[in-house]
Amino acid sequence: MSGLDASRLLTDHGYLKVHYRDDSNLVARQSIYFYQQPQIELVATVLDLARLGGHETVADIGCGNGVYLAALARRGHTGRLIGADLSPGMVAITRGVAPAAAMTVADAERLPLADDAADVMLAPHMLYHVPDRAAAVAEFRRVTRPGGQVLVVLNGADHIAEFGDLAAAAAAAVGVPDPGIRAQFMTSPSMTLDAGEQLLGQAFQQVERHDFVAQLVLRSAEPVARYIASMRATQAMPEPAALTAAAVARIPFGSDGTFRVTTHCGLLICR
Repeated sequence: MSGLDASRLLTDHGYLKVHYRDDSNLVARQSIYFYQQPQIELVATVLDLARLGGHETVADIGCGNGVYLAALARRGHTGRLIGADLSPGMVAITRGVAPAAAMTVADAERLPLADDAADVMLAPHMLYHVPDRAAAVAEFRRVTRPGGQVLVVLNGADHIAEFGDLAAAAAAAVGVPDPGIRAQFMTSPSMTLDAGEQLLGQAFQQVERHDFVAQLVLRSAEPVARYIASMRATQAMPEPAALTAAAVARIPFGSDGTFRVTTHCGLLICR
């Protein structure tokens, strides 16, 4: 397949609704962090840094399969919880894991929430899926009350860069020499952690940044295959299994038998 614009899939609403009709692809990618060293419990770390009192109204925009809302419920959070996602499938899954949360299918650029509706807004790993990011940030500000905070999680430009290199080599091997493949397996080049910090700095008085860097230490091909098979760029190909197989055949295991992959994400706390 030639001319595949893999980066376009990051923001194509129709494609995203199909890709996230359930959470199987997301779970495949979330599970890779089992191999992270040192282990970073990202959800717990983000919520700890939010320093919540337990009574705030929290809106999770792009809630995915509800890991943040479920964690808040487990912590005994008594404030109102609101979840929104573009995918009806993800909204249905989150209702199951966080039944107390008020849920809605929504576009981050046009949130069906009142002004000042939330004390805290969460926007974890979702801003690179939004075509008009400035519009989404304006919505974050509108919906968050004065004195509240917006917590945005994004990936660094070097996040899983090794997967990007591997996928690009595999794509070339199966006849898809498209640089968009590499971008799809990393972070959208236009919305990295650095770019997000700059964008949010234009809208908020204060942006506090926290970086989390570690490594995936992989000793077998199975988690790599599962991750690559779950990606939008792979699934958009005529023969997705061929790309996965080509990538597995090219895993550069080191002399110690491991394939080491950088993980780098960050939290931007906006006030």
